[in-house]
Order: sequence, then C-alpha cells, then structure tokens
Amino acid sequence: MRVLDLRLAPAAVIGWLATIVLVGQPVTSVGWCALAMTGLCVAGLAVLCWLGADRRPRWSGQVLLTLAVLTCLVLAVGGQLMARERGQVPELLARGGHVVVTGTAVSEPRAMTAGFGGEPRYLLSIRAQTVTGTLDGQRRVGPAHGDVLLLGGTELRDVPYGSSVSVPGRLRPVDPGTRTAAMLLVDRSDVSAPGAEPAQNALVTAPPGPVLRQVNAIREAFVDVCARLPDQARGLVPGIAIGDTSMLSTELDEALRTTSLTHMTAVSGSHFAIIAAATFWLCALVRLPRWGRAVTASIVLTGFVLLVHPEPSVLRAGVMGAVALLAVLLGRQAQAVPALCATVVVLLAVDPFLARSYGFVLSVLATAALVVGVAPLTRWLERWMPSWLALALAVPFAAQLACAPVLVLLDPSVSLYAVPANLLAAPALVSATVLGVLGALCAPWWPAAAGLLAEVAGWSTWWIAEVALAFAAAPAARLPWPGGGGGAVLLAALTVAGLVGMMGWPAVSWWLRTRLFVAGLARSPSVPRRSRSLRDAVAARGSADLRAAWAPVRVAVFVLTLVVAATAVVWAARPPWLAELAGGAPAGPAGWPPDWEVAMCDVGQGDAMVVRTGPGRALMVDVGPAGAEVGRCLADLAITELDLLVLTHFHADHVGALTEVLAATDVAQVLVSPVADPPDQASAVTAALDDAAVPWSVAQAGEHPSTARDAGAVTWQVLAPAPGRMEGIAGGANDGSVALAITTEHLTVMALGDLEAAGQAALLTTLRDAGIGEVDVVKMAHHGSRTQDAALARWLSPEVTLVSSGADNTYGHPAASALDLYRGVGSAIVRTDTCSTFALVVRDGQTLVAGTCS
Repeated sequence: MRVLDLRLAPAAVIGWLATIVLVGQPVTSVGWCALAMTGLCVAGLAVLCWLGADRRPRWSGQVLLTLAVLTCLVLAVGGQLMARERGQVPELLARGGHVVVTGTAVSEPRAMTAGFGGEPRYLLSIRAQTVTGTLDGQRRVGPAHGDVLLLGGTELRDVPYGSSVSVPGRLRPVDPGTRTAAMLLVDRSDVSAPGAEPAQNALVTAPPGPVLRQVNAIREAFVDVCARLPDQARGLVPGIAIGDTSMLSTELDEALRTTSLTHMTAVSGSHFAIIAAATFWLCALVRLPRWGRAVTASIVLTGFVLLVHPEPSVLRAGVMGAVALLAVLLGRQAQAVPALCATVVVLLAVDPFLARSYGFVLSVLATAALVVGVAPLTRWLERWMPSWLALALAVPFAAQLACAPVLVLLDPSVSLYAVPANLLAAPALVSATVLGVLGALCAPWWPAAAGLLAEVAGWSTWWIAEVALAFAAAPAARLPWPGGGGGAVLLAALTVAGLVGMMGWPAVSWWLRTRLFVAGLARSPSVPRRSRSLRDAVAARGSADLRAAWAPVRVAVFVLTLVVAATAVVWAARPPWLAELAGGAPAGPAGWPPDWEVAMCDVGQGDAMVVRTGPGRALMVDVGPAGAEVGRCLADLAITELDLLVLTHFHADHVGALTEVLAATDVAQVLVSPVADPPDQASAVTAALDDAAVPWSVAQAGEHPSTARDAGAVTWQVLAPAPGRMEGIAGGANDGSVALAITTEHLTVMALGDLEAAGQAALLTTLRDAGIGEVDVVKMAHHGSRTQDAALARWLSPEVTLVSSGADNTYGHPAASALDLYRGVGSAIVRTDTCSTFALVVRDGQTLVAGTCS
C-alpha cells in the first residue's frame, strides 16, 4: 500500500474555499483580491529564489504553490464576474421590462410540479449570447455572459440540447454566486422567433451541430425503446445509461433518495470507471499497445461525456479520467489524489461557479473518500470478515461518511441503511451500465437489438429497484437531523469521533504519520529532504531536487488553516452564544422569546400563521388581507426568510397581503390550493408569484406520512384536499383549502384553513386512514365559524386551539358553539381578536403563550 501524495491537497482545498466565497462578492472586491494575491505570489517567488537552504523554511514551497493556485482562481473568478457585469443583463435587470434573449440550450428541459389547473411547467438553461431590450427609450442589442434559466410551459418541452434559441420574456434576478446570471419568465403570448423552421419548436432558431444532433437522436431513440419496458426499468435503464430520469416514478425516486442510491441515475465517477474498465478489457483482448489503449479509452470517454451531457459530476469524472489516461500514456504510475486535486483546480479555473455546486462537491468528496479511506477501513474490517467482503463494505461506507455532512444541507436527515443498500445494489450497476450504453448506441440503427439489451439491463435494474424499495420501507429508514451549517458540522464531528472510537486513536495516529504527509504531519519516504535551495535546484535542473524543493508545510500552517475554516463556519452559522460572547443577548426577535415555535399574526379578519424553522426563518400559512399588519408582524418576529409559504385558498383575507410578504421576506417555495376560486384572485396570486420569480406549485395531498417534506428543522405534510374525496363537497374555495400537518421540535400543529363541515369530514377520513391522531395545536377552521365538525375536534383533541379573527368583524367569528366545542375536548382557546399577535413557547414540557390577552 503506497503512501498517498497529498502535496497538492492544501492548495486545492484552500483555493476551493476561497472560490466559494469570492463568486458571491462584487467584482471590485474580487479585483482588489486578485491584485493582492498577484503581489504576494510574485514576492514569495522572489524571496524563495533569494533565500538559501539554511534560511528557507521547509514549508515555503508548499506556501508558494498555494499562493499560485489562489492567484489563478481569484483571477478566474474576477474574469467571469467582470464579463458578466459588462453585458447588458445587469442594467436590464435593474430597469425591468420585456427582453429577448438569444443563446444555446445547455440542459435538457426539466419538468416541474404542474402549475395551476394541471398546466405543465418546465425549466431550461441556456448559455446567453445576446439580449435585446429597451434602454432610455431605445431598442438595444448587446452581449450577454452567463447562463439564463428559462421558466415556461410546453413551449420549452421540445427544445433540443445544443440548439440556438431566441426567447422573449421578463428578466428576474437570482441569488449571486451561481452560474445562472438571471431567470427569464417566458412570454407565452410571443414565442415566435424570426427564421425558425416550421417543423421546429417556435423558440428554436437553429438546430444543434451535427455531433450534438446525433447525440440527441441516440438519446431520443433509446428513451423510445425504454418506454416499452416494465415500470422500474423504464425509469432506471435510461437513468443509469444516459442520465435521463424523465420516466422515473415518484415512488422509486423517493426510495432511491431515502437509501442514498441516487448516484446510480446521476452519471458520475462510478459509470466512467465501468466504461473505462470495459474499454481497457476489450483493448487487451485485441492486444493493443499501451498508447493505443489510452487513445481508445479517451475517445470512448469523450463520447460518453457527450452522450450524458457535461453536468458537474460528469465534468469532474471526465477530467480526472483524462489526467489518469495521460499518466498511462506517458508510462507513469497514476496517482489518484494528485489527479483529483488537479481536476478540482482546473475545473474551478475554467468555471468557478462549480465551487458551489452540490453535485460537484459530492462527486469530489466521494472520490476522495474512496482513495483515502477505503484502505484503512478495509484493514479494520478484515478483523471480523473475509478480505473481499471487507473491501466491498468499505467502499460504500467511506463514500457515505464523506458525503453525509453535505447531504444534510440538502435534506436534514440521515439515511440509516445507505451502506447495506449500496453494498447490495452496486454489483448490478456494472451490467446495467454496460448493457444500457450498448443499447443506446444501437437504438437509432437497430431498435430490436437495443430493445433486447435494454430488457436484459432491466433485469439488473430490477434488483436495484427491489433493494431501494425494501430498505426505504424498513423502520427508521431516514432519521431526522438538524439542518443548515450547524447540522453539517455536527455530523462531520461525530463522524470523525466515531472513526477514532471505532478504529482506535493509536491506529488512526499511526495511519496519519505513516501514510499522510500533508501539512507537516508526516514526511513522504519517496520525497527525501534536501538542503539545496530552489535557486540551486533550478540551476542544476535536477528533477529530484525540484521535487525536494516542494516540501510539505508544518503543523502551524495546518492548525492556522483549521482555525480559519472553523472561524468561517462559526461566523456563517451565527450561533446564539456568539452574540453572548460579544456582550449581547441571544439572537431573538425584539419583545419575543428566542425559542418561540408557533405565532399567530393579528391581521384583522384573516389568517396568517408563522412556524419558526430557524434563526430568521419560518414556514408561513396564509398572509392575511391587504395591509401593513402582516409586514409589521414578520418584522417583530425577525423573520426574513420563508422556507415555505402555503396559501390555503384564494380568498382575499388569506392572500391579500401577498405582495407585502414577498417584499419583506425571501420566499423559497409556495404551495397553493388546487381550487381556482375566485378565478380572478387565483390568477392575480400566480401572476404575482411569477413576477417575483418565486417557485410555486399546486398542493397535492399525501395519503401516507412518508410523503412529508422538510422546512429547516420543521416537517410538514399536506393532508387535504385529498384526491377522490372532493366529490359531493360544495364548499367551493373554502373546502378546497390546503390542510397541513406541521411538526416542530416540541409541537404537532394542524392548520385547517377555511374548511367547511364537509371538508372537515373528508379530512377526518384521511386522518383515520393515515393513522394520524391527537395533536398539540389546531388552527381552528374558518376563523371559528359555526360550521365545525365535532368528530374532527374530538379526534384531534388539541391542547391549544388558535383562532384568527378580527375584533370588529360582522360574521360573528368566533362562534360561541365553536369555542364550546373545542373547550369541551379539553383545549385552551387563544384568539387574535383578544390577544392580538401571540406566540407559543414550550418550556419544561408545558406550552406557554407569549403575548398580552384581554
């Protein structure tokens, strides 16, 4: 077992972290950083050339290498940001109005949740080239730089990858630090483009080039072949072979996520390894020389990149494969860690926005874990099992340990059965990949052979599907975990502590000293120390002396790096104790306890409930009538971000203040009622959401708790209106209200919207079928009207019932009968008309009310 060459690792890691920060900064700040880094690099090189062996620190070469990498990446970031600023997109974004963007499609159209009335919606990324808009009363055409994300309807569905498009619409801003420069809401009233061929989509002005046209034909033909396969194979075979998951069922997709098997349909390093191994095996059969094998493999892998499209994980795997092939071609032993580090640096220099891509991060971490962690884990597992089983188990174990802290940022939970699921499913991936790719290549010219290969590949994917579904249905398949940066750091710390406890500190320490020689912790036996200076080494032109000049850095530099990284993490997380150390009080809204969980805003005769999901973040149900009351409530509660906004139905007393909420907060996603009543109000709401570029979808009831989603540390589940239970219910918009079950750290909450008696009875049936019983808190239906279902009240038996109604309303809300009903099941009533805005706090197991009640 060789010593790992990690000399490039510090430069790659520090450069990556710097790029993550810099891509979100203004271009002027990045320019000053680039100037400073260039000066430091030149000064460091001059000092190294002047110093002799006796005075030069052993770690100086490593520091200079890190400075050089940082300088290159800062210059790359500055160049990208400067090019984006020089285009017309920023100015047109500020002015608003109608524009026409031309560019090249760089993604497949991605279907979103159906819009209002079941209308399909799609996302498509284009590489913008020009933008046409009106500035100062004049029509101008100027260059554009960066990707533009299109949001539209069926007009985007058939846009071929690589085609040239001209798209009219309205530009909307996006978060800084991403490859996407802006979002374009497609204007469906004018999708014709001058020069478009009649047979083409109206947005397409020119078809893809001959190579991409052939690639698209292969993909389309293979998808058509797979459409005739059984359900699981229809989604998994094209997903594994070419990365097309358009036919993957929702149930199987959720099972793959639960068991951490989604990497099988996200083409990445494992697929490249399988294709490369198969290619080398075939080349060995025909006795090709070494250079012939490397050239053949490079052609095959290039074709595979084109076939699956260059996503971040595909780019990482492709570039790393190219580095390894170059080593084979030159007759040098391939080193995985230097190849991975070089890949990271090269890709970030070409596209700095990859630094914040979750796919790219997970791909690099998984590869690093396989290279660094599999060997020691295998040796440890060999104490209790055969070597072949230890190696098979160590591979998914190492990858899962490395990726888990990042995965909790996407989904605050931990997959309990990820390792055994990957262990059992991995063997089937080899045959599914090889047969699937061969079937795709045959599809345009020999559909019968392609169908046979796809069907045989489906036998392998059957096993993958069975493994995913079986483990997803097992008890505690997914354990909740704190979200955000704090949860990721906590999981990473526990992972390291678990490894030390499992393997023993002496073993870990020995492994660090003997196998790692990064940051001065150990020395490489293959890199002996030399006393000659860099100047002498360059003069002698000796390769061994040149290698010796780049000695590892000392422990002090490593510790400094850890301190800087820890400080950055703490500063980003902003924990409450940080404010206390600075002499302030724990972070919390003025006048409210920092640990409040549920609040009802006093918005008069209307509804606006807020559930805290984290510092400054919340889940919100309805926004109340038009007016400034809801804005003041959110400001008092210090809420600036909404992980989820649910608009239970379209009556004005529930959606009237939508504009104020969108202006006061950053809304991540919105759910709306499937009942478009009243139609004009429904259209106004969806138009306002589209204008603000806020993603929205129609709420769909889930029949089982497994369909629950997460919002920070809070879980939620849509329970009504349930499909098939709206027949015979004449409540219109009210009985079309979205009913939501919400679980916080200490409370279970049921929000009933404005459900009438029939809608409440249908909800009760859903709750009984799903096994959902008593809850802690109920937001009473329809402001406490007389139409309350007694059976539902008894079934829920809440400890606290919330009522939102105006102090001087003319409807008689809340009705005395409704209050008596919930008091009769042992519930305490808290009302906005007598308490104004109030919040619920749980202390020592008791639910307390924060507020002033008359």
